[in-house]
Amino acid sequence: MALLNFFFPDERPYSEEESRRVRRNKRSKSNEGADGKSIQLCPLIVLSYFAGAADKAGTRENQPAVVHLQGQGSAIQVKNDLSGGVLNDWSRITMNPKVFKLHPRSGELEVLVDGTYFIYSQVEVYYINFTDFASYEVVVDEKPFLQCTRSIETGKTNYNTCYTAGVCLLKARQKIAVKMVHADISINMSKHTTFFGAIRLGEAPAS
Repeated sequence: MALLNFFFPDERPYSEEESRRVRRNKRSKSNEGADGKSIQLCPLIVLSYFAGAADKAGTRENQPAVVHLQGQGSAIQVKNDLSGGVLNDWSRITMNPKVFKLHPRSGELEVLVDGTYFIYSQVEVYYINFTDFASYEVVVDEKPFLQCTRSIETGKTNYNTCYTAGVCLLKARQKIAVKMVHADISINMSKHTTFFGAIRLGEAPAS
C-alpha cells in the first residue's frame, strides 16, 4: 500500500461500497454516446440480421435459371418412334417456367428470355443393323448447334453414351431440341444416361 501511495499520492483505496459504485458508473458510461445519451445496442443487431437476410434474398433472385430434362426409362427405335429424329420422351426434373417452356409433343425446349445459355445433352445409344457409329445434334430452331458422335469398338458393348455441351446466345422464342442423325439405332431413355438441359448464365453481351 505504501508503494501505491508513492506512485499515486492523490489516490486512495476504495471501500467495498465505493468499488461497486465505481463499477456501475463505468458500465453506465460505456453505453453512452458523445452527447451523454444512452445507446441502444439491440436495434443494431436487428438491422444487421435483416441486412443479412436481404443479401440472401438478393442472391436467390440472381441465381441462374435452370431446366433439366431426363429420359422416362423407355427404349426408343429412332426410325419407328421418332418424328424427324427428335427426342421427345422427356420428364421434367426442374424447370424455371419464367425462362423455359417444354413442348412435350415435339420435344422442343423454348426459351422465353433473351440471354447467354449453357446447353448440355447426353444420349445413350444402342447400335443395331451393323451400324458402327451413332450421332446426334443439339439443334436451335432446327439448325445444328452441337454434334456428338460415337463409334463402336470391336468386342465392346453396343451401348454407349455421348455427351456434348456449349454456350449459345439465344433470343426469346427460340427452340432447342435433341435430334438423332442416324435412324438405325435405338435410344435407351434411362434417367441416368439420357438427359438434356440448359442454364441461363445471364444477359447477352452488348454488341
